[in-house]
Amino acid sequence: MSNKQADQKIIFFAGEHSGDLHASHLLKKLRVLHPTAQFSGVGGPKMRNVGLETLLYRMEDFAVMGFIDVLKSLPKLISKFRQLSRKIFQENPQAVVLIDYPDFNLRLAKCLRKQGYQGKIVHYISPSVWAWRANRVHTMAKNLDLLLTIYPFESEYYADTALPVNFVGNPLSEYLAAYPYNNSWKKTFNIPEESSILALFPGSRLAELHANLPLQLQAVEMLLKQEIAPRIIAVSCNSPEHGDLIWKEVARYQFSKIHRIIVVPGTFTYELMRDSRVAIAKAGTVTLELALHHCPTVVIYKLSKLNYYICKYLVRLNLPHYCIVNILSQKEVFPEYFDKKLNPEIIFNYLVQLYGETSRRKTCLDDCKQLSNSLSGFTASEHAAKAILKKMETK
Repeated sequence: MSNKQADQKIIFFAGEHSGDLHASHLLKKLRVLHPTAQFSGVGGPKMRNVGLETLLYRMEDFAVMGFIDVLKSLPKLISKFRQLSRKIFQENPQAVVLIDYPDFNLRLAKCLRKQGYQGKIVHYISPSVWAWRANRVHTMAKNLDLLLTIYPFESEYYADTALPVNFVGNPLSEYLAAYPYNNSWKKTFNIPEESSILALFPGSRLAELHANLPLQLQAVEMLLKQEIAPRIIAVSCNSPEHGDLIWKEVARYQFSKIHRIIVVPGTFTYELMRDSRVAIAKAGTVTLELALHHCPTVVIYKLSKLNYYICKYLVRLNLPHYCIVNILSQKEVFPEYFDKKLNPEIIFNYLVQLYGETSRRKTCLDDCKQLSNSLSGFTASEHAAKAILKKMETK
């Protein structure tokens, strides 16, 4: 392989849905800025739709979440990890771009360096070193050539290292600014324009649905007994194969005929966020998307007993806030509850505070607008693409 050919190769790795989204936008920008480059790697449907040649596996083969799921999948992940690292070393691209998924990607970067890989290794989206395992910054400084961050406060955690860190902006602000909202989406579900909507975001994985949806529906059942109850309850469903499971869970509850339950596919996720009065969501990127749509939200995360004790006693995760919206705002914008003892009464009490015309709701809306303003004005994908290409030009 000639140096010229190697210079044209960039290999991506995205191991989960959010990484697939961010990488697909980054890949589109790189194609415009460097049209002669060859892009390959591991990605999901969004990356494959914009022209990624899958290197070995689909992204879906790597998408596991939580301590228990990782342990169960460990033998499979180790095998694929070894095959992937060998393949990248053999291909010898000028750059390897790792998207989020830090436990896997930082080990991959370390392995490539140990094998003798001399190309540029870029990590897009910083691990949560501000929350736990701060010692990772030293490993990253040793193995990475560039870190691209999406939150403005993150660079300070790498100030004592030689690792170049670029804040490129938050990609969600970029996506929303360009998103083509379907203003007639309600007609698809026969939702009257004046109807008040309560949206449920239980999660995109089966384990999350089983843990979160029953709690959310029980809290909704309690709210529907109030005078301020919404007429429409919408359950977000990003995976079509989960629709039957959602309806089966909904069927366990006896809702009044004046209230309607609908299941909204992922194609209308942002429309649902924009037009809902209030939401219940599992913790994650979805909470920031809801804040940017100015939708007051109750944030929950149901932990198993084992995961709870791992977080509390082994990882010693102890933050003033766990929801990214609250972390960025440095205060509680969205009420959040992370616990093994999470129950529907807790969710219901928070819902009442955010659903009615209360001071808590007004403050929440004002804080969401302030957060939106602080993150607007950046085109993260373009900034990230330019930073990667600039780094590739250096010795």
